[in-house]
Amino acid sequence: MTMNRRPPRSQGNTRLDRFLTARRIARVRFAKATGYSMQQVQRVRFGDAEPTAKSIPRFVKAARLLANDPSVTANDLFPLDDDDSPQ
Repeated sequence: MTMNRRPPRSQGNTRLDRFLTARRIARVRFAKATGYSMQQVQRVRFGDAEPTAKSIPRFVKAARLLANDPSVTANDLFPLDDDDSPQ
């Protein structure tokens, strides 16, 4: 029996993924800092799931902590202004 599985992706093209890549933040550390599972963070990172109103502040807090940058905003991680062009 042949399984039709996609090969695992290593990158997405979302603001969150671009931010994590640019800041060289390990995905495992980011997931632990958010308190969400690696799988849930990966779904958001790849754009397979939308962040919830509850998760956005946790993602921002983790990004600020791990990037050591208190100026990180939710809009840096997610297209809240309806413009997903690279920044």
